[in-house]
Amino acid sequence: MTLVKSTPMHRFCIKVVLTISLLLSGTLFGVQAQSGFSADYNVVYAYFLDDPLTTIHLSWIEGNKESQKLELRRKGTSSWSSPALSREVSIPDSGKMLRELQLRNLRPGSVYEFRFEGSSQIQTFRTLPQTHEIPVSFLSGGDLFGNSQIMTPTTVAAAESDAYFAVIGGDWAYADGNPAHVGRWFVLFDIWFSNAVTPDGHIIPFVPVIGNHEVQGGYGTDPEKAPLYFTFFDKPDKKAYYTLDFGDYMSLLLLDSNHTNSVAGEQTKWLADRLNERIGTEHIFPSYHVAAWPSFRSFTNPNSRDIRNNWVPLFEQNGIRLAFEHHDHTFKRTKPILDGAENENGIVYIGDGSWGVGTRNPEEADQRWYLEKASADNHFWHITIAPGVRVARALDPDRNLIDMFTQSTAPESLFRGIDELDQPSEFMLSQNYPNPFNSSTQIRFNLPASDQPVNVILDVFNVKGQRVAELVNEPLSQGQHSISFNAGRYGLSTGVYLYRLRFSDLVQVRKMQLVK
Repeated sequence: MTLVKSTPMHRFCIKVVLTISLLLSGTLFGVQAQSGFSADYNVVYAYFLDDPLTTIHLSWIEGNKESQKLELRRKGTSSWSSPALSREVSIPDSGKMLRELQLRNLRPGSVYEFRFEGSSQIQTFRTLPQTHEIPVSFLSGGDLFGNSQIMTPTTVAAAESDAYFAVIGGDWAYADGNPAHVGRWFVLFDIWFSNAVTPDGHIIPFVPVIGNHEVQGGYGTDPEKAPLYFTFFDKPDKKAYYTLDFGDYMSLLLLDSNHTNSVAGEQTKWLADRLNERIGTEHIFPSYHVAAWPSFRSFTNPNSRDIRNNWVPLFEQNGIRLAFEHHDHTFKRTKPILDGAENENGIVYIGDGSWGVGTRNPEEADQRWYLEKASADNHFWHITIAPGVRVARALDPDRNLIDMFTQSTAPESLFRGIDELDQPSEFMLSQNYPNPFNSSTQIRFNLPASDQPVNVILDVFNVKGQRVAELVNEPLSQGQHSISFNAGRYGLSTGVYLYRLRFSDLVQVRKMQLVK
């Protein structure tokens, strides 16, 4: 069977069209697993385990014993470099080789080009920016590849969000840690390789989280029982829990929900220490596989109970407001939860893992007090962060909006109206009025005194982090200002937008809603 690469990857068809042979005789989730790349075909994937501002793992799978060289350059420069391999391993039970570059000392907020030596086909990836003054967005989802008929359209839709990376919360290829099923991983990577490309042509790296289907036995075992997961993602210490820091504006806590490391004990102590070290970080998100607040499985199942008893109190004590859960093959958003009850200052838990698997109907959702929404929808979450605010959207494979909500991350004192300022010299961006608005709204702000003229920038972004309007870009005087924003002039559709004010090194961001 010849598989033609989908449109996004016509930019990066390396040498030949992929030929897939059927190596596995069984079926899983109703679709026969496929694997086996032709010897001269390379499938590339990337992931973050270290500083995403300066470091990335760039990996490829090939059948050749002798590796092709991969060349790299920062976009806008002319010279190619050929970094030395950082890792070269045989993939269990496959006859394939995994080759990898761990690229370090990259420039934050930059685009890099890469190609195989001698090839005219070039692909790109991005490093994360030093700050999130321009909104930064990413994807979250779990239970990735049950079958290609579901994973493929979900991945295509997700790539259109222009996200920097995707946090995949476990249950990747449903290979159960068994090398005999490694072909499922090959198909997963091929689907991602073919479709997880942003509108500007950038590949979307993974941030990996472990789940029960990466492990022989699923729970309560050790890293040696997850040979494929630790082959594809280079964790020399074989610990499936780690942190990922994005400058000083965001941290991800990637956790192991009783698979190769126990929830209680060492991991919980580690979590307490890492949270304590990140006091003051504006956006902190835990991601793990088994849900503390399940939408389908029993509330009293031991893994969920372990998380509620050990991790949830630490989340609450350290000001976490949003956490990513998976595993149940549904869509869910909880009410904000604090101390085991609904509380407006509590944590919202989203997800429940249905990126690329058949879904389940959360039949008793109305009897679970903690659920705000639950359904049998395949979906991914798109999260956009900016100073003072975050926006979370859930979309299905047909790009329908399933859910959306926002959270403020700044003290309300930072967002008083201009008329309420204690000191007229304060730097302040006020809430637009009216809001929501139809076509036109007023944006007010106050500027402090400055010894020299300072350029002021007021611009508007959509929830993908793309700039859609620039309203001010010039020096302005001290004091109060009001700018009229006519969304119709920019052809904007109904939705949530972020507006950002910059004055020297001062930045504030607020959200507004356009309703037509």
